[in-house]
Amino acid sequence: GSVPRLRKNGLPGRRDDDDDGSGTMAETYVFANNKGGSGKSTIAFQLAASLAKQRPKTQVLAIDLSLYSDLTTMLCGGTSRPSLLAASRGAQTALEGTSKDERVEGLLRALATGKQGGMTDEDAQVSGLFGGWNPFSPSKPRANASSGADASGEKPIDLKRFARRPVDLLEEVDKGGDVPWTLPGNLWVCCSCGELPLGPQEVPDAVRRLRAAIAALPQNWIVVIDTDHLAKAPVSELAFCSASKLVLPLSIDDNDFSRLFIDPTGNALFDVLEALEGREPGWLQAKVHKVVFNSILHYQNAPSQNDGVSLPFTPAKACIQQMKNMCDQMYSVHEADDKLVRFFSEGHKCGSVEDFRARYFSGMRKASEIVMNASKLLGCPICVLPSGPIAIDALSCNIDAKVLGALQNEVDLLTRSVFS
Repeated sequence: GSVPRLRKNGLPGRRDDDDDGSGTMAETYVFANNKGGSGKSTIAFQLAASLAKQRPKTQVLAIDLSLYSDLTTMLCGGTSRPSLLAASRGAQTALEGTSKDERVEGLLRALATGKQGGMTDEDAQVSGLFGGWNPFSPSKPRANASSGADASGEKPIDLKRFARRPVDLLEEVDKGGDVPWTLPGNLWVCCSCGELPLGPQEVPDAVRRLRAAIAALPQNWIVVIDTDHLAKAPVSELAFCSASKLVLPLSIDDNDFSRLFIDPTGNALFDVLEALEGREPGWLQAKVHKVVFNSILHYQNAPSQNDGVSLPFTPAKACIQQMKNMCDQMYSVHEADDKLVRFFSEGHKCGSVEDFRARYFSGMRKASEIVMNASKLLGCPICVLPSGPIAIDALSCNIDAKVLGALQNEVDLLTRSVFS
């Protein structure tokens, strides 16, 4: 592809041909599920990279708002550890290659205070993993969302200041490693290194500033935000109130499914969305855009239609029934008392359960353990993973070209479905 023109700050300038005519504002996606281990970060990693590869003229910015920093880790070198108690390669690369001011913690302080020039000691005072927020205590009363600094007088925060290209980070820190693949050059990450300093009382100003920052991005940017299972955390609220399309990775385990609606820790995703919606009109922005069933057993590689549920592979029969049950339970609540319909992006337009399944549901199959493991350990997304023998730290395996090809094709189809 063509090399982007650089501005003085070394970031690609806006080019006339960068605009793919997709509206006037950067598209925003948030990956969320209050069940840990549902595959949020892994799917966000695979799809963000695949999207960047599919659309070379689009700049894809991944913002990691998860305490566990899994997205950062996978994008910056992988989850592999040189020894059992060592930091993962990806976390180490992110830590060495960025300063606090360039990471999510710097971005959060800028969003909370309006100061763009880096953190002073005073700005960094909201310390603690969640900036003084305790997941086990009731929330403090918060300022009204429209309080604080006047939006009109401020220059929007430049998100590109907090974005690094994983290819550059790997080149600087790891000298690119000696690897036979390259991450797309139009993929950017705002790294998390385990600190998310944002207090509950700071959320309203931070949301206002993040919305303005997203609106100020060139329209050929797409923002993908990863969150963790604490849906009630201040950073999750920031994501839900700033991004518009919610991608919900979901296992077909009944217990995981019911956790979306009932969670003893108060983090049930739909309860949190309801509380945010009730705060004031327009406060909640994120609506469910796609539910991605994760780790589905597959029967064969061909794409399939399953009574409306369109998948990039053919699932085992038992899985089809389970997926349909979940779709249909959501649809019946959805129809019943206007309960869920408000949280789906075009809720009222679905005339039948088949329409509902077709519009909102897709899936990713349970990939070969070898391929999935290698992808995460190496920090190499499936879309650019090479076949053949691979060795890193304790991992040594051989990736079958045919298995990999089928999986790459499925990830490609899923990417088109999610980012449609």
